[in-house]
Amino acid sequence: MLISNAECLELKPDHSLSLSYQDVRIEQNIIVAVGALEPRYGESVLDATGAALLPGLHDHHVHFASYAAALRSVACGPPTVHSEKDLIEQLNLAAGGHGWLRGINYHESVAGDIDRYWLDRYGPKRPIRIQHRSGRLWILNSNALEVIRNSPPDKLSREHHARLDTEDGRLYDVDNFLWELTGDSPLSVAAASQNLASFGVTGINDMTPSNNVSTCNWFVEMQAKAALRQKVRLSGSRELSEVTGSVGGKLKIGECKLHLHESDLPDFYDLCRVIRDSHDENRAVAVHCVTEAALVFALAALQDSGIRSGDRIEHASVVSPATLELLCETGLGVVTQPNFVLERGDTYLNEIPEHEHAWLYRCRTLLQNSVPLAFGTDLPFGHPDPWIAMQAATRRQTSSGRSLGEDETLTPESALAGFLGELDNPAEPRSITVGEPADLCLLKSPWHIARLELSSSDVRATILDGEKIYDSQLFSC
Repeated sequence: MLISNAECLELKPDHSLSLSYQDVRIEQNIIVAVGALEPRYGESVLDATGAALLPGLHDHHVHFASYAAALRSVACGPPTVHSEKDLIEQLNLAAGGHGWLRGINYHESVAGDIDRYWLDRYGPKRPIRIQHRSGRLWILNSNALEVIRNSPPDKLSREHHARLDTEDGRLYDVDNFLWELTGDSPLSVAAASQNLASFGVTGINDMTPSNNVSTCNWFVEMQAKAALRQKVRLSGSRELSEVTGSVGGKLKIGECKLHLHESDLPDFYDLCRVIRDSHDENRAVAVHCVTEAALVFALAALQDSGIRSGDRIEHASVVSPATLELLCETGLGVVTQPNFVLERGDTYLNEIPEHEHAWLYRCRTLLQNSVPLAFGTDLPFGHPDPWIAMQAATRRQTSSGRSLGEDETLTPESALAGFLGELDNPAEPRSITVGEPADLCLLKSPWHIARLELSSSDVRATILDGEKIYDSQLFSC
């Protein structure tokens, strides 16, 4: 394939921009030539008509299986649902369905701490399970608990029985457990992958803490069936250390994901031991930190254990001046979610002390202090479109139009850079050069126009390993 008349973007490590009009030749999944090139006989030519050509976007923090399942789920929180009345109406629209009703993105701002009794009273008479937007909490109605308790004995371990011994139907950290017991219907994997392709996404870092060997096999199967087209770097549990190197052509094993919760922090020395053991297994760690206390705890443990290349902080939702100093001392990178400024900003402004508002999902400050920075959407807990995250990074406005951390705004180039890094090196932007994989995103406009809106509607085509996996003129490939 030859891509002609393209405005090739190259972002330097300092996010300064270089533009050049080039032709790009692709052979056997690789960029083999960049320059003034003549079409060869029989060669497929894609005329870019002077529009911007970027490396394919990489979303560095996703939960892909949950996203695929979410496409068949009922929205139970903002921005779709805002009140108890809205939630009751939303649930009862599914009253005529059969089998499990799966809800997502619930937040207590809608109807408080709902439980099994609330669902029994207001929901339809079918098994219901609703996931909190944090991803940790599932709320089940009595029908759902009864269905699970009546599962075949070989599926219910002692741990399962202990988990089900709850009065309120509120279960934490039971994703794999529920997956095994409920027999989810086939996931909308192809639709989820195609959605990402329409955004220009060619690679993802899946950061689900429970990812294990079984999950790895599922991803390999989905890629083999071409249902999942994107390249995947799979982080997760220590069990993934049993899988080494490249599992398939488009899947590699990533970091050991450590999920810290301020309300239930592990023993400090146990955490240090897990970090050291992961390093001994040649795996870096990625530590989930959404509070200041969790970040301080993580930084202390990493310093005590010894930091290796690739260790990083996920979210870094709250970075106070004191923790910024600690973070800079470690040299650790951060993968954060500027889209939450837009999606959750009004809640933050209403519920978080005013003096902390400037510390939320910081971007410019981290870059100014040489903290390696990259972005992920946290889909499906955040909007899956990375261009919306870029907009949020440049505007720092909530959904109601209020400002949140306006001193943290980025240029469009820096916002784009957050999604251009290698999957195993998120903070270093890739470029369109000879020898690189032919993973590309072609826009409809030159960059000086595209940068004004930063919209996925400007994506014309997405190319993965030299093959077009999305064409806006065809809508699917």
